[in-house]
Amino acid sequence: MPQPKIILPVPRARISLTFLLACLMTFLMSSILFAQPTENLELARRAATAEPPEGQSASNLKVSVGAGIMTAPEFEGAKKNELKALPVVELSYDRVFFSLSKGLGVRIIDNEAWTISPSLRYWAGRDEDASDRLRGLGDVDAALALGGMISYHPGDLSLFLNGYHGLGSEEGFTVELGAALSRQLMEKLNFTAELSTLFADEDYNQKFFGVTRQQAARSGYDFYQADAGFKHVALGGTLSYNLTQSINLGLFGEYKRLTGPAADSPIVERGSKNQVSSGLMIGFNLK
Repeated sequence: MPQPKIILPVPRARISLTFLLACLMTFLMSSILFAQPTENLELARRAATAEPPEGQSASNLKVSVGAGIMTAPEFEGAKKNELKALPVVELSYDRVFFSLSKGLGVRIIDNEAWTISPSLRYWAGRDEDASDRLRGLGDVDAALALGGMISYHPGDLSLFLNGYHGLGSEEGFTVELGAALSRQLMEKLNFTAELSTLFADEDYNQKFFGVTRQQAARSGYDFYQADAGFKHVALGGTLSYNLTQSINLGLFGEYKRLTGPAADSPIVERGSKNQVSSGLMIGFNLK
């Protein structure tokens, strides 16, 4: 007579903890490997996954990965563009989520109208060797930032407010305000357009656009003390085509106009206030 099989239930708390630890490890590895601007990563995520800016939580584990290539400025404020590789990694289980653009967080409120998500996000740094225009300015270290995202999404429209503060010695505070519209143009073809602006405090703007007296002596730029203010206004969009149930092809593009203390920086004056990025993505929905 065959012995009955005994199946022990796995506590949900243990599954959630394992998932969180896996996300954190992936987050730290991705932070080291992929130093890309957050806004480009978010546009790439939408293009590769065919998903709108916000949506309700999935009760089951969902995994999406993707890759692509984009053309973008050498650094924020540069005149010259270069080709860059762009990754997409996104995981979600119940209310917990992780992505390269949104970081690691939990949707504490998630319904048809509102989403509120505290999260830990990665702020990309800047390498002095990325361009001849940066010689003498030194590196800007990457950092982790803690904050949250609030969005109101009635129908196809999403209004959002994101605020983050750097952790540890990496000071700085940013607030992003914007609106996104998502539409299905035809079967399998989805479109998203977004208009946003970002406010940054003095510490954040000084790191990327200020020039200290020591930096001025090494680089040839004039001394410049960056103040707090609205750093940019951006208009972006994505097109995503569902090639199969699991594979998406996508295009994205963004025009960003540097404003305020960023536009007045001598680094930008020798470069360009107009920043244009575009890319081609392929994404795979594994679950």
